[in-house]
Parts: sequence; structure tokens; C-alpha cells
Amino acid sequence: MAARQSVFARRWFLVLCVVLGVILAGVGVLAWRARHINEFTRQWVLRELAQRFASNVSLDRIAVGAFPEFTVTGQNLDIQYRNRADLPPLIHVDKFVFHLGLAGIFEVPHRIRGVKIEKLTITIPPPQQRAEKPETQEGKSGTPIQHVVVDEIHCVDADLVHLPKDAQKDPLDWAIHDLILRSVSVDKPFHFAGTLTNAKPEGEIATEGDFGPWNLDEPGGTPVAGSYKFTDANLDPFPGIAGTLSSTGKYRGQLDEIEVEGETDTPNFSLDRAGKPVALHTEYSATVDGTDGDTILHPVRARLIHSLILAEGKIVNVKGKGHDIVLDVSAPSARIEDILSLAMKADQPLMIGPAKIKAKLFIPPGKARVLQKMILDGQVGVDDAKWSSPEVRKKLEALSRTSEGHPKDEDAGSAISDLHGRFHLEKGVIHFSELAFSVPGAAIDLAGTYELAGESVDFKGHLRTQARLSQMTTGTKSFLLKAFDPFFKKNGAGAELPITISGTRDHVTFGVSMFHKTISKGEDKKNEASGKKN
Repeated sequence: MAARQSVFARRWFLVLCVVLGVILAGVGVLAWRARHINEFTRQWVLRELAQRFASNVSLDRIAVGAFPEFTVTGQNLDIQYRNRADLPPLIHVDKFVFHLGLAGIFEVPHRIRGVKIEKLTITIPPPQQRAEKPETQEGKSGTPIQHVVVDEIHCVDADLVHLPKDAQKDPLDWAIHDLILRSVSVDKPFHFAGTLTNAKPEGEIATEGDFGPWNLDEPGGTPVAGSYKFTDANLDPFPGIAGTLSSTGKYRGQLDEIEVEGETDTPNFSLDRAGKPVALHTEYSATVDGTDGDTILHPVRARLIHSLILAEGKIVNVKGKGHDIVLDVSAPSARIEDILSLAMKADQPLMIGPAKIKAKLFIPPGKARVLQKMILDGQVGVDDAKWSSPEVRKKLEALSRTSEGHPKDEDAGSAISDLHGRFHLEKGVIHFSELAFSVPGAAIDLAGTYELAGESVDFKGHLRTQARLSQMTTGTKSFLLKAFDPFFKKNGAGAELPITISGTRDHVTFGVSMFHKTISKGEDKKNEASGKKN
């Protein structure tokens, strides 16, 4: 009996020793793994990312905490584009933190509930520097493995940088903060939502949409689609314009080429503080070329008060300077008073009437005010123009009566005129190479300048009248001038006389040269003769 008890005791002792041995071995393994867990996890992260992106991955340091849950913190993560060490990293992360749970590192697939990233930079290389598709050890392109599932990534600050194919242009840089990525995967689209801080005009742009699947061979070909909302953006930081802009829209395409469409509202838009605030609404579509940073504007429909303005062209990236704006502008159905309101503060415009405008607009980069740096070449036509200034109307009516040969008939003549011309706007001054307008009985062709800031005019040209010279007056003067009618009758007109128009908007002087003298009619002086020669 005692012998049996002794054998039983020895067996239990051996079992206990084995159990203790296993426990001690396990503790030893855990102790070894605990001592090497940082490097073990670092290699695991590097291996996962290298297989997903088929490229070299570097990570400066990593730290693992086990309590209260398994937490991994890493710094300075770089993922190269196709092992191209000569290019900036495709992805750079300053710092990341994620949680796996207490036993997460031992489970496959590993499920990561959330990753927090501080300063994410994605750099898309230009097309000519993109590498050939690499092959794995099996001779085929790597296929993303599903060892890790990420529910959400929160990027505190992110930059999407697209390097231009033209080295003379600046990279296209989208700065995003509070970027949230959900159900993140390399091989299928995932949802994103974020906020962009726009520098000029200053404001917050909220955007959300879908990104992916990630194109590992051509990152610029990665699909993206979403919508945006931009509200209460102050335009004052732009030299020469003012107002508060709001915009909404949507976009889709790929990183190399994104199609954008939307609309803007600026209820208090003003130009160069020269004009009064007016309502401006636009509907636009554009192509953002990620390969060179240029934006191609498809026909943009702008509604300025009651006038429709169409524009199309390009916004061209200029390295180190900003952007050139090159547009073809047309206003097939506009009102001249709406256009003039941009450059005049007066309650009443210089003239009113239906207008047609066609022009080429160029605005170079720089800090100069818009009206000082913009260049505009075009032509304008105004049918049935009516002049707001009573003094101008009075003078045109008198000119019309005289030109018709009824100088004393107060019921004759009209101030309504048709106007058309060619112009060149530069440094705030409109240079008219051709400016012609007509009133009943007279046609006038002019060349000269109009200064927008001071609203001053300086024109010279010719007055062609329906009546002969002698018919423009009465009595003895009419009889004496009959002898000179043949000398002034030219080009099918009853008379052709040199004419000048000068002064400011409210103080206009008309001058007609005859017999080497200029007869001027100003606001405060009438029939004043000067000795100015023709």
C-alpha cells in the first residue's frame, strides 16, 4: 500500500514538473518576445507594407505597449515608389499610433480598429519618372494580402503633392487637415472626409467622397470622386477685388486629371474698389491637370447682376510666381450698365443699353491690383445706348439737331446712339483704336483713351453730318457758309469736321475744328473759341 502511494506521488511530481517546465518555457518565450517585441513588430509592419506596396519601406523606430491594450507607436515611416530612391517617398508619415487589442498581434488577420497619423504626405511622381511595374519572386506583380484590416485612419494633417511633368512649374499641393479614411484597403475604394484650409481666399473647404482602389503601378491613375462646400471666403486678400464668396460642387476622375463642376455666389463682389459691390453668380466646369498643375476652364457661365458672361481658357501654373489666367470672354446678351458698374462708383452708370462684348483676358501673377495688371483686348457694341448724364444728353441732342440741319428745332434730334469699337485695357487705361457712335443725323469715329480710376476721357476723331455746313446754322452765317460747303463735303457726308472729346465723366468738353479754330462746348462754357489749330 505504501509502495503504491509512493509511485502515485512520484507520478504527480513528474506531472507537476512537466507543467512547471512548460510554464517556465512559456514565460521564457514571453519574456524573450517582450524583450524583442519592438523589433518583432517593426519587422511585421515593414513586411506588411512592403508586400502591399511592392516597394522598399523604412521605419526609424517603433514602440509597443501591452497594457491596457496592445498599442503600437511608430515614427518616420517612408514607403518608396517602386524602389525609386531618387524620388521623394510615395508615402511619408511623421508619426502613427494604432491599437490591436491585448492579443491582437497573435491573431490573423489582424484587425486594427483605428490608426492616428500625424503629418501624412503622399507624393505622386510625374509620368515620365514613373517606374516599370516590378515583379515579385514568383515573377508576377504583388497582390495585396489581407493579413491586416483597418477600420479607420485619422490624419491630423495631410498633404497630397503632385509633382509636375514640367520642372518649371510648382507642384500641385492639396493641404488637408482632420482627414478621416474608413474601411481602408489597397485593393478597393474607401471613403474619406476632411477639411482643407484654403489660404487665398481664406476659408474652410469641407470635402468627402471615395478614393481608390490604389493604383500601385500608376499612382496618378488612382480614381477619386467626391463633393465639396466652401462658405464665406473673404476675397479682400486678393489685390484689387473684394467680396464674400461661397461655392459648392463635385469632382471625379483620377489624380492625374480631375473633372470639377460647381457654382459660386458672391453677392457683394467689387473690382479694385473702383466700382460698387454687385451680385456675381457663376456656374463652371474645369479640368485640373495634376501632371502640371494647370486648370482648364470649360465654358464658365457668369451672371453679373442681369448680364450673362461666358469665359473659357486656362489657369497656368508659373513656378515660384503663382498663376497666369488666360481667358476668352464673351457677353452675347449683356447690359453695358452692369459691366460699367465694376469700374464706377456712381449710382448711375455712364450709359445704359444692350451690349455685346468679345475679348481676350490675361491676368499675370503678382501683387499688383487687378485693374493694374490685367490686360484685355476686345471689341464692344452697344445698341440704342442711353446716356445717364443730363449734360451729355443735352449736348448730343444739340449735335443731332445741328447735324440733321434743324439747329433751332427743339423737337428734333436725339441723344440715343449706337456705339461700337475695339479696345485694349492695360494698367487701368482703356485705349480705343476704334470707337464709333452715331446719333440721328451724325456719325462720329474716334480714337483715344478712357482712364477707369479718374473716369477721364481724351478722344480725337471726325464728325460726319447729314446736313451741309451751311445747314447747321441760320441767318447770315448760313448764307456765308454756303460757299464752303463743297470743301467740307466728304465721303458721302454733308460735312466732315475734326472733333475732340475730353474731360471727366461729369465735365465733358466737345470740340469741333473749323477754319483752324476749335469751337468747344463744355459744361460751364458755351461757344468758346480757342486758337488751337487742327
